Amino acid sequence: MDKQEFIETHPEYGYNGTIDEIYQNEFINHYPSDRIYLDHAGTTLYSQSQLDAHFHQLRTLTLNNPHSEQEDSKSLLLIQECVELILSIFETSSRYYSIIFTLNATHACQLLSSLFPFSSQSEYAYMVDSHNSLIGIRQQVKLKGGSFSIISHPLQIYNKENDSNNNWSFRCMGHSASSPSPNVESSDPYYCLFATPAENNFNGLRSPLDELVRPFINARDNQLKDFPIPVHRSPSEACHWLTLVDCAKYLSTKPFSLSSYPVDFVVLSFYKIFGYPTGLGALIIRNESLKLLNKETYFGGGSVEYVSPYDDSRVEYKSGINGFIHGTIPCTTILSLHHGFQLITNKLSYKSISLHTQCLIDYCRNEMLKLNYSNGQRLCLFYDARSNLLIENGYSYGPILNFNLFNIYGQFISCRLIHRIATNHNIILRVGTFCTPGASQAYLGSSKSFENDHECRRGLFCGTNADGDDVLDSGRQPLGSIRLSLGWMSRYEDIQCWIHFLRQVILQGIGIAPQLPSSVPTDNGCDEEKNLILTHIYIYPIKSCASILVKEWPLTSMSFLYDREWMIIDQNLNPLTLKRLPALSQIKPSINSEQNQLILNATNHPSFIIEINNDSTMIKSTVNLNDGITCHVYGGEIEQWLTKVLGIYATLARRTNDSQMTLANEGTFLLVNEESVRQIRSNLNEKITHERFRPNLVVDKQYANQSFSAYSEDSWKRLVILNESDIELKVIGLCQRCTVVNVDPSTGKNQSHLFTLLQTQRREMNTLRANFGILLNLSKTYENAMIHVGDQIQIFK
Repeated sequence: MDKQEFIETHPEYGYNGTIDEIYQNEFINHYPSDRIYLDHAGTTLYSQSQLDAHFHQLRTLTLNNPHSEQEDSKSLLLIQECVELILSIFETSSRYYSIIFTLNATHACQLLSSLFPFSSQSEYAYMVDSHNSLIGIRQQVKLKGGSFSIISHPLQIYNKENDSNNNWSFRCMGHSASSPSPNVESSDPYYCLFATPAENNFNGLRSPLDELVRPFINARDNQLKDFPIPVHRSPSEACHWLTLVDCAKYLSTKPFSLSSYPVDFVVLSFYKIFGYPTGLGALIIRNESLKLLNKETYFGGGSVEYVSPYDDSRVEYKSGINGFIHGTIPCTTILSLHHGFQLITNKLSYKSISLHTQCLIDYCRNEMLKLNYSNGQRLCLFYDARSNLLIENGYSYGPILNFNLFNIYGQFISCRLIHRIATNHNIILRVGTFCTPGASQAYLGSSKSFENDHECRRGLFCGTNADGDDVLDSGRQPLGSIRLSLGWMSRYEDIQCWIHFLRQVILQGIGIAPQLPSSVPTDNGCDEEKNLILTHIYIYPIKSCASILVKEWPLTSMSFLYDREWMIIDQNLNPLTLKRLPALSQIKPSINSEQNQLILNATNHPSFIIEINNDSTMIKSTVNLNDGITCHVYGGEIEQWLTKVLGIYATLARRTNDSQMTLANEGTFLLVNEESVRQIRSNLNEKITHERFRPNLVVDKQYANQSFSAYSEDSWKRLVILNESDIELKVIGLCQRCTVVNVDPSTGKNQSHLFTLLQTQRREMNTLRANFGILLNLSKTYENAMIHVGDQIQIFK
């Protein structure tokens, strides 16, 4: 469907035809035009008009500390206006609700957990699809001797039941072991808390608030007798339930009405609504409930009228919300919220935003459902239950899709692999469990025993995690999933780019990719012909910087002389790598062997010379790095030179002479077969040379008409470089590739999809490893040995 047809069939799209103009004015100057942003549930994009208006305000106003209270305090007045504006979005005012500004929604939950009057009689109940921030409140009720319960949706939500006659009531998934008997009732009043997301972070499910929250509100106000929510302690004259709603994701595309649902507490993060500022959230508190909170947990500047430094009984708290605000609030940051809401509520509207994002997400899902492999295998499995029956029972979804992708054989593709490939194509989305472990396990079909298994547990992280299997049971059990989420500025073009990516890169690439064996064959002693020669030798004196091409080079007891002897580190002593900083490729070292000098060169900067055997005056400290290597850290002029060249703080470190390890990540030598490079180049249709793979050794067939297959090096076990020393190298494994292969060493620019091709053609079975080239170590120590371009190679498989 082309854009014009889409607009004609979706009149709710685009804010009456202004979306392209808005995007051009608000985002094109500070957001790359070739990047597709599909992680608005993580944070949305900030607009140019908000930044301009906010910084203009800061430039033209002098704002004092609000604690310096004066009748003409401009800061205090502006903050009060901003509070009223925020509350008006919730269809209420400061007459009924108050705001404590926090760092974010999580901080608001943490604050509330310390203020809430939990006791040994209290129960804390939360929905199973709650964010970790809500789940974490249970720690406080446990400390007070209380209990917690987990409430879940009806089975139809998880596509476990499809019969329309089934019960649509909420279910209790379990209580904590410390739950007291429901028949034991205290005569003294005590307080319980129920928490739910208005829209969950996993798949955007929005629960029917009339069915879920309304009973608690009615019980609070009217002492409802027949209570439909399966909590452990039902409301009574002694048992008082208060309600907490997490609106962090919900508010990005829809308003929450405290007039319609006057819950006790709301938490939110403002960056979810308009991207800026981060580090600012809010705890909104019903004024009647404010009276129940514990002030006495802490006091600080601004929260007390008077405190004696000597007599701990003499503390007079301020009244109302001010008794809970410790220290100076982030006043200048808060003022930016007014400008953020200007665009959201004045120029647009929550209604138009909701319609705009909903038509886009529905279109995206429908297009994804059409995608199948040539054998009929579907590509996508969605974790939702969009249906008329669901709508009839009060459920809906925000602009989020959560799913996994199949390969052509019906096995799940690693969500982390999809994340890497998408990033390689400038598509930003998120994978993992999204800090909602209950929803993730419910939809992915895992169980408590499954959760307790170490091999499974390592994959259940909130976001992406380090390498390790995230699909088990021969591709049938995923540990995470993929989340695509839209924001108010998402466009038709974003969806089209995503669908194109699925068609061209997944259906025709990753999804049908063959997988290589994950082990190198054992040595059977057979040798191959000697008609291979060494065509290139490279050394890399400074790890991650440019190479030096040499005709011959001496060996040490471990590696090439000076190879990866130095590295560039940051202020935390962490190595700066090409993956983190592609500009490192533009630092071009050279070595003057006659004068024992390492010379650093960079465009538009003078060269820097290091005396290799006389660098003691440059050393400012000696440190042990995390990998066990001891290094001398340089200071002074080289520190200044590198910082100026790279634009961030950097200095040079050199491994000590007694170190028994090199700075190479794995093997001390990396060998690339030129025939394999030719094969990759023909498949990619890009001018890729062996330099892209940063080898030490490059081998090729000796004669042009010689037959020698690409990737034959995968089966090599050892090799001998035939010269006066007959140097034997043992293969320790294949070289796992990352996105660094996309960096052009001549320009430092990341403009290739080589990494995607490697993942398509060179990925090991059941892993995320995409291999190219082999890693080698010396079999023994060689005295005064040299390796030369033109040396013949003998292979042992």
